[in-house]
Amino acid sequence: MKKYAIIFFGVVAVASILFNIFAFKGADKTADYGNGYILLEIYEIPSYSDAGVHIHYGNLKTEIVPFKSFKDKANHDDNADIILKSINKFVEEGYKIESTAAGLSQGGMITKVFMRKQ
Repeated sequence: MKKYAIIFFGVVAVASILFNIFAFKGADKTADYGNGYILLEIYEIPSYSDAGVHIHYGNLKTEIVPFKSFKDKANHDDNADIILKSINKFVEEGYKIESTAAGLSQGGMITKVFMRKQ
């Protein structure tokens, strides 16, 4: 009886080890931080030096599309066009807006647009 107990626990131990090895190797292959999402952060804050559209692709890849000066009111439409061009660029590439969030900060507005590849 003791012999069967040792064999049983040996089989369970080997099965457990194999399961854990294969489970973690599969996770390594699928680890992708972007995973089809991008984030557009729109900083409409005149006092912020990097005011504009910040595009985050994941894996620490970021692109910044700067706004024109907020001091000239004629640039208001140009800055709105920069936002729309940034969003439309990704819509044309097959992304869809997943969700948005916005809030006031330091005399301006910060908007976050989460987009997902369809």
